[in-house]
Amino acid sequence: MSNRSIRWLLNELPGLVSDGVLDDAAADRLRERYPEPSSLSGSRLAIIICAVFGALLIGSGVILLIAHNWEHLGRPARTAIALLPLLISQGLAGWVLVRRGESTAWREGTATLLALALAAAIAIVDQTYHRGGDLEDFFWRLSLMLAPLPWLLNSSSSAIIFLASLTWWAIGAKSDRLEVIWLWPLALAVVPHVVTVMRAERRGLRAANLQWACAVFLCIAAGLGLEWRVPGLWILVYTGLFALMIAVGTAIRRDEDGLWRRPFEVVGVAGSVVLWLILSFDEPWKNIGWQHIHNDERFHQAASFFDVVLAVGLPLAALGAVALTLDRKRHPLQMAWVSSVPLVAVLWPWVASGNTLDAKFVAAVAFNLLLFGVGIATIASGIRNQNLGTVNLGMVVVALLVVVRFFDAEIGFVAKGLAFIVVGIGFLVANLVLARRLRSAEGETP
Repeated sequence: MSNRSIRWLLNELPGLVSDGVLDDAAADRLRERYPEPSSLSGSRLAIIICAVFGALLIGSGVILLIAHNWEHLGRPARTAIALLPLLISQGLAGWVLVRRGESTAWREGTATLLALALAAAIAIVDQTYHRGGDLEDFFWRLSLMLAPLPWLLNSSSSAIIFLASLTWWAIGAKSDRLEVIWLWPLALAVVPHVVTVMRAERRGLRAANLQWACAVFLCIAAGLGLEWRVPGLWILVYTGLFALMIAVGTAIRRDEDGLWRRPFEVVGVAGSVVLWLILSFDEPWKNIGWQHIHNDERFHQAASFFDVVLAVGLPLAALGAVALTLDRKRHPLQMAWVSSVPLVAVLWPWVASGNTLDAKFVAAVAFNLLLFGVGIATIASGIRNQNLGTVNLGMVVVALLVVVRFFDAEIGFVAKGLAFIVVGIGFLVANLVLARRLRSAEGETP
């Protein structure tokens, strides 16, 4: 149960006892079962934020002071300046592990300082001795050295910095897809830390922030890590990835309040809507499949094999997660949102095999219908559960479909105008019906 729900329950207990719904013994047992959430959580979060930003400001200030006198320093002095903060931060990290290992603020602040010192040391040594390395080489070495930090110091800030560094390296190395394959095994370095945080404080903001970083990284890495030798495999990859995020996010969130604590679901739903809108046109379905494979020298066969692994593995993983974690009765809406996986599993081979005009047209129409159907199902679920946010999400999906079709030259102005009017009326009616239901429910509450 979330902290907000616990506080609501504890506030209701005196009234339930006075009305005779519960006796004092039952109320006491509920208080023991659901104790008052700690009021220090906000203070602890503020301490952690201050520690991280303090480390960032101190590191930035030192860099500015050194930069002011940089031209007057020789190579030995520059090397000492590069290594001294690194040695100090390493010593501080060792002290934190021994004496302050239970303090999240100390771990996060020290890990941030150590990551910055490490990046500065690499950059200064490269510049001082003219190693000639480019930005790609810098981020690669920095990522390798940052990889153990999240596990050693149990630090989410260093995990986020590591994922950012790894992403920048992949962007720089995208010209050599065979090299970018190392993105995935190196990214596994954050998995032990993610597991630790999710077990210890799954409902906390630190876990939510870490999940947001992982979700964004996966979305970017899925595109950067593709060889693109087989046109159209990205459709399978991203369909499976977003469906997997929705299934996993639903399984781990339970009763969390607020969108920020549900990153995988939010990213999965938003990504699915964008992807489905793209696939509602016939252009993405043109010239896809094995018969349009690229045979240029710049495409690597080994790297393209990894594309196939992702294109097959992610949809299968999504279907497995749905089968293992979702219940049709409890999660009917989530089942609708992941229905694109079997749809793409049927459409993609069909379009790729013949690539006829009819197949591309049918695929585009299918995703138009999918958007409309899922939007209506979301609206219905929101009305049934009296959730205005869910209703508006479904309305947004339908409205985006109408807006996208507005720019479709093959549809006349009369049809477009009528569609806008119908969707607008739907918005007003759905919100009116739900508002009345909420008022009636509040009126029935004693």
